[in-house]
Amino acid sequence: MKYYYITNHKFLAFLLFAFFISFEIEAQLNTLSPYSSYGVGLVKQSAFNGNMGMSKFGIAWRPSNYRPVVYDSLAKSGATINDRSTNYINPSNPASFSNFSLTTYEVGLFSQSVTYSDANSSSVENFAQFSHLAIGFPIGNRWGMAFGIKPLSVVGYDYSVSETVNSQQVSNTYKGSGGINEIFVGTGVELNNKLSLGVNFRYLFGSIDDERRVVYPNAIANGFFNSLDRRQTQISDIKVDLGLQYQKDIGYKSQIVAGLFVSPFDNIDGEVSRIVRNYQGLSGIEQFKDTIVSTVGEKVEVPIFSTYGAGFAYEKKGKWLVGVDFSLRNWNDVGNEDISQLKNGYLVNVGFEKFTNQRSFGSYLKQLGYRAGFNYNSSLVNIDGVDIEQFGISFGLAMPLSKSFSTLNFGIELGQRGTTTNNLTKEEYINFQFGVTINDKWFIKRKFD
Repeated sequence: MKYYYITNHKFLAFLLFAFFISFEIEAQLNTLSPYSSYGVGLVKQSAFNGNMGMSKFGIAWRPSNYRPVVYDSLAKSGATINDRSTNYINPSNPASFSNFSLTTYEVGLFSQSVTYSDANSSSVENFAQFSHLAIGFPIGNRWGMAFGIKPLSVVGYDYSVSETVNSQQVSNTYKGSGGINEIFVGTGVELNNKLSLGVNFRYLFGSIDDERRVVYPNAIANGFFNSLDRRQTQISDIKVDLGLQYQKDIGYKSQIVAGLFVSPFDNIDGEVSRIVRNYQGLSGIEQFKDTIVSTVGEKVEVPIFSTYGAGFAYEKKGKWLVGVDFSLRNWNDVGNEDISQLKNGYLVNVGFEKFTNQRSFGSYLKQLGYRAGFNYNSSLVNIDGVDIEQFGISFGLAMPLSKSFSTLNFGIELGQRGTTTNNLTKEEYINFQFGVTINDKWFIKRKFD
């Protein structure tokens, strides 16, 4: 009875924390990139505690750490380690959820330092937020489930463009903030010892606020009114992802894993409220003259790309693995003229991991896990014929905690987005991620309280 009491309170605490985080991550400004003004913003690849250091490699990743029999705290519950000894959550492919042997709880923090440069100047900005909160657990011997909350995209920009209209110099200023978050619930099942299938149900929600001003110098003297166009898009929709993983042993010491992932997005349901007004005066103290457009809660379909991916991994059991993912982001499925600057692109993620080794005695350094990776995105957006590419390298470290299956995880990524060609912006960033992964035997009754 006491065990169930403690377990239920852990579970309730997790749900309350997730509810709090869902509001917290929605309210934060997490970028000042001009490239976030296109589409749904900068889309964030899934980076949890295990695959952040591997540059988000995950389609063919079945996370596992090979460990000795559980220490006292878990041994009292009758827990043992079997061939499915997973202790990380991999949201990049729900088929991996079939691999849980212990309940796995993850929470992560993310910070970023970005240098924004153009042809004339540069600036440095810093951001921080929760990266994810998730829990996964086994259901029987061949079935597992996971759910959590994480960001899908971020929006944050503030820039201006000048042009000449009717012999008048006009300043167009653009500002935006917000983003889309997701709550996912996924499950995976092993059909046999080699093949696993998985499905993710994702509830997408959030708000994107866009503002555009057209400002005329000496507007009153020249008989012009400035204009202010404000638009708020509220997102609320449910989408489904599908995943598959196939694993095969090569002798007793190695295995290969192949994975497929499909996210057949086309549009996201939302509502738009918009108001366009003419005004005189300065920003913040406008004297509005008339309203040109006013709509509230208009139903819209917000375009987003579909994703099709495949991955391959080779693992030396209990020692190390190396793998690669290749994904296509397809905008052609979206029939919307407003996204003409968004184009199809591909992503490559390469990851390496040397597992922690808790069989080692003596030096703690021998018990650490090491990760490294590389990623490349061929095009976030195309502006005036220039593809905005993104690439990065990453490194990670897993530090096991004494007498438990829990780990502290650190990841760092160095990368670049964009270019200064054609008066565009180059963004050089350093991402830091810290996460805690806790493993326990929840939802299973102990032999003794």
